[in-house]
Amino acid sequence: MTTDAYSYFQWFSKDEAQKSIGHVPKLSVFSMIASMTFTSEDRELFTRLCSELLTKVTIEHEIIHGYRFYLFGVTETNNLGSKVFKYQKLWKRLEKDFTLEYFILGPEVQYVEDGRLGYAGIAEFGVDELHKAIQITSSDPQKFAIIGSKRQDYRTEAFIKSLLKSLLKKAYIDADTKGEIDYFKLSLTSCPEGDLVFRWGDSSEEYELDIIAVEESIKGFDGVSFTDG
Repeated sequence: MTTDAYSYFQWFSKDEAQKSIGHVPKLSVFSMIASMTFTSEDRELFTRLCSELLTKVTIEHEIIHGYRFYLFGVTETNNLGSKVFKYQKLWKRLEKDFTLEYFILGPEVQYVEDGRLGYAGIAEFGVDELHKAIQITSSDPQKFAIIGSKRQDYRTEAFIKSLLKSLLKKAYIDADTKGEIDYFKLSLTSCPEGDLVFRWGDSSEEYELDIIAVEESIKGFDGVSFTDG
């Protein structure tokens, strides 16, 4: 548990926060970390342990009781005329690798940005699907993020459009033609509204699943661990 996300993540900048939203929200981080991970079995074990821990704090500890879980995803191409891409959009492309039977799929909103055609969508899922959602996010963390929220309008087309309007220039790396999610700027937009932003990170020997939120929304995680209970 780290109360100051700006000191935990080197790429979190108070100056950039001030420029983006006009103030510096107090962001905290609850991190789940696995070291010395070398195999696909290690990765699967870690995603399962994370989902079990989050299920426990949701159901038994009620730390995030009342939150709905959402999978936020984007997909893009530089081929503006691709008929296959326009047919598959976001969810059909994802269903090639993952079963989304128990996900409530929201509308796929089309956008064009800097010569790239993209689709963005948000799917709602229950706590029983946390493991699957973490698997999806870990498979491509630049394109998928998990968000916990008490808001009711997340899956509506109007909300997705408003999210894109505020995030396209703020939550994407402008120089990156692949349109990767910038978790810092996504956190700046969502966390002050009471949301939880889940971020997957990995290196050659380490996996990490972080939950970013304002301090009040995340303080209940203090002291929670894989050996808890």
